[in-house]
Amino acid sequence: MIPDESLPPIAAGSGRAEVIVDEAPMSGRFNMAMDAAMLELGATRDVSVIRIYRWCEPTVSLGYFQGAGVQHESPFPGLPTVRRLSGGGAILHDLEITYSCTLPASHPVRQDPSELYGVIHRSLIKLLRECGAKCLLRSDFDANQAAKLRAGEKSGNENARPNAEPFLCFLRSNPNDIVHERGTKIVGSAQRRRKGITLQHGSILLSASNVCPTVEGIRQLSHEFDIARFYTGLPGGIAASIEREWTIRPYSDLERSISSEFLSNPA
Repeated sequence: MIPDESLPPIAAGSGRAEVIVDEAPMSGRFNMAMDAAMLELGATRDVSVIRIYRWCEPTVSLGYFQGAGVQHESPFPGLPTVRRLSGGGAILHDLEITYSCTLPASHPVRQDPSELYGVIHRSLIKLLRECGAKCLLRSDFDANQAAKLRAGEKSGNENARPNAEPFLCFLRSNPNDIVHERGTKIVGSAQRRRKGITLQHGSILLSASNVCPTVEGIRQLSHEFDIARFYTGLPGGIAASIEREWTIRPYSDLERSISSEFLSNPA
């Protein structure tokens, strides 16, 4: 059973959010350069900016703090590789939707940026459930499994986790993850903070990639999942969780200009 009490009221800021839905799948380099532009411009804005985007080809993104030599350990050596601004493990971006959310220093979440994981993930859980995916926070899943063990039941997840941290983010475990009711991770997020600005990335795994078919997505776990409904509700679902008012807009000329500079001069 998935308890509704695991979804407390969502705290929004008092300002507004601007949402950019990138309808055309783009390259990994473009996606990372645009998020870098959003983080840089965040210091000049008093609005939150959300991007919803996809990838035009299977691409591996490395977490910001993964070692410089980690690409040699990648199980996908032939794929394009980029480095994210946020931390965490590597992500194989293919059959998924990615969001990024940049909050200004004036947003109340600055007092505890880690709260943003719960704020956004609770909104995603609500939408995922409405679209047919039975899911919950990993912290709630783990608590449920512990309760079953205390009651003498098998948890259904008895395999011990490896001591070495997996290369892929979706094989790692964090209390803030969103997992299917069976315990499989379907959404993971990570942050980068700079001068009071918070950038959070999140990967929503819709389906297993042909490149890595053993990592299941929502479609393999919830066969009745309504992807079209989910995609339509996603922009407003995230935006309403962090601000009271929101609008959808295209990229600005300044955003395109700064992202082009990052593309030309990658860090």
